[in-house]
Amino acid sequence: MALMRLRGLLLWAPPGIALPMLALTLIPGQVWSASTVDQVYRGFDRSLITRSGSVQVAPGVAEFKASPDSAATANLATTLRRTLDASVDATVVVNDGAAQPLRVGVWSPWTGTGYFVAFGPSPDNLITTDTVSGGDAGATLIGGEAVSATVGRYELRTTYRIAFLVDRAAGLITATVAGPGVNVRSSLLKTDSPALFGNVQLSLSVSAMAGSGVSQVTLRNYVLTLPHERVWTATTKEQLVKALSIVLAFLGILTLLAGAILYGRRPRFLLRTRLFRTPSMWLAIGTVVLYIGGNAMLFRVGGHPFDFSNEQLYAYVAKAYGPTHLYFLPDVTSLAGSGDGVPWIQASFPYEPVMAYLFTSIGWLSNVLFGGIGLSGSGATQLGYVIKAVNVAFGLADGVLLYFILHELHVGERWSRIGAAFFLFNPAVWFSMSVWGQTHVFSIFFVLSSILFAQKRMPLWAWLSLAAACLTRPQMLVFGLLLGAAFLTKFTWRENGTALALTMIVTFVALVPLTLSTSPSLPVDIMLYNVRVQEAGGNQASLTTVSQSAYSVWPLVTYLFHGASGVYRAFTPSSNSLIGSITYQGASQILTLLGMLIVTAALVVRKRLAADPESYLPLVAVGVTSFLMLLTGIVATHFLLALPLLLLCRRSMDSIAYCSVAAIWTITTLVPMFGDMGNVISSYSYPLLAPAFNPVTRFFVELYGWDRFITVAIVANVCAVIWVAILAYRPAFPSHVEAAGASS
Repeated sequence: MALMRLRGLLLWAPPGIALPMLALTLIPGQVWSASTVDQVYRGFDRSLITRSGSVQVAPGVAEFKASPDSAATANLATTLRRTLDASVDATVVVNDGAAQPLRVGVWSPWTGTGYFVAFGPSPDNLITTDTVSGGDAGATLIGGEAVSATVGRYELRTTYRIAFLVDRAAGLITATVAGPGVNVRSSLLKTDSPALFGNVQLSLSVSAMAGSGVSQVTLRNYVLTLPHERVWTATTKEQLVKALSIVLAFLGILTLLAGAILYGRRPRFLLRTRLFRTPSMWLAIGTVVLYIGGNAMLFRVGGHPFDFSNEQLYAYVAKAYGPTHLYFLPDVTSLAGSGDGVPWIQASFPYEPVMAYLFTSIGWLSNVLFGGIGLSGSGATQLGYVIKAVNVAFGLADGVLLYFILHELHVGERWSRIGAAFFLFNPAVWFSMSVWGQTHVFSIFFVLSSILFAQKRMPLWAWLSLAAACLTRPQMLVFGLLLGAAFLTKFTWRENGTALALTMIVTFVALVPLTLSTSPSLPVDIMLYNVRVQEAGGNQASLTTVSQSAYSVWPLVTYLFHGASGVYRAFTPSSNSLIGSITYQGASQILTLLGMLIVTAALVVRKRLAADPESYLPLVAVGVTSFLMLLTGIVATHFLLALPLLLLCRRSMDSIAYCSVAAIWTITTLVPMFGDMGNVISSYSYPLLAPAFNPVTRFFVELYGWDRFITVAIVANVCAVIWVAILAYRPAFPSHVEAAGASS
């Protein structure tokens, strides 16, 4: 009797615990009292500081030496944050005839403006504050017109504390210099340099310019403080919130353990297949060897100079500082070496917590395998290989999942193998994960897992996998919306209710290590900030474009309506007017929202789903491809996310349609990826892939910017989406597919 009561109690425990967990997660972080400071970083990290010239960096000291006709510079921070507080002890050791022995300040490469504290040449040894405009972007701001004000004099081999406090919300930048004979605070108002206070990245840089002389400078006691600001997330000081999180997590763990003990049973996960029978087993082994070997050969070819460098940075920060710091430290770090030494943009981490755990694992794995982790020299190469190897492992898992799902869809052994092979040996997939270095195959893994679990009537695991997918990258929310609508129809209300409650509990518990250090609303904060940055003007106009090289509908629209040509068809700012007061961005949001509503409604109310539960997959494919085609700012690599869903539509297509759609999507994904990367890689860093040396890269670069091909590719993508949409509403023909599979 007691056991029966306990079982009855456990039926109500999951929703009773999941609801307050959900409420705590959804409450905006600004409701709670925030810490005045989000994070404080002390000392110099040579992996995070971009240097040019003779600059030696150790954790406690940085040495600058500028010989005649040279300069030594270091970029200490780059950010889009509205507030920043930094200070450092500076000592000018030598200034023999140097043009500018030391200059420290904040500036923007986007506007050519800056505000500096400068230690001038001998014999005057003046300390001035310089407001610069009209300068050129380099490792630091070069040239321009300066308005200077003398604030004191310095002595050689004497230490001075220099501090900058940036508060763009208040329209104020304050510079402080303190030392023997000097204690001055100077301020720059927004009215003095409006461009410096706009929505632009600011960099904190240190430089020593020798001119015809010599300069030597020592920096110590560097402190970078991030005042409280709601960006990707923020820390809260509410002890009640932390206590509630701990209590709920503890209750959640007890509930999961009790449920596992009372209801746990050995899962039945039968996958009837001939894949592991001889000679199929040898075919599978040969496929795996060919797949791994082929991808491994591509590792050394190159990597995207921005995206892949950022991923290496994420793995380094997660290992060296902890996963929580991914939402703070990259947001003030610029890998300026990827932009020819110019700190154009910070390396923000725009991903959800599951990706934070992935990069933490990659960092630890690299450390175990190679005994260290770094972002330069062999350390960077080894870390890059680990990232790509993990990609290849998940790509293989994706192919296996595709095979099993197709098998569950009764398309036959032959087409199950063909569908898996279309992904495993897809050139766009190989380029994305083994050359570019993108991690989309990781997100795809959870999507395919959720579909397979759904096909096996395992609602809890289906919802858990879908939640994990949504907590990788922001684009996966579309998968969550569409597959979630399908699962609500596929499973009973009781199955969905229990599975969703347990999913909330598992998710909340899994995120506690991160949310305790930040805020319970961490996953929601990230989603909302991504929307603001990408779709609400929270970024540079030149970075918020109608397309980030992808062949969506918008490069066709810019060509037809405004005569844009070549690659500029994609890189038209999305804030530009399309028709009257309607911008590209506004039209995109309306069309995307409308498309998602239509497909979601079709998934929820369509009667055919009851008779043919598998028919939801073509509808989901239509929804995802429509999202990619209609939303502005989509990157070409994002198109890879839709490929597995298209490959799962075999029952809705005949052989010609199936192969044609797969080929169209592959080509129109690969060409812009290859062409875009070919345009930005340097011959020095990537001699094997650079267009100057590689005729294949030159071909793709030219094809990528050819107006006729762009138009044909976009029209082909549109036709493919329409084709799948039409077929999604036609009856499936399992008998035809089974017969084709049986003939193998």
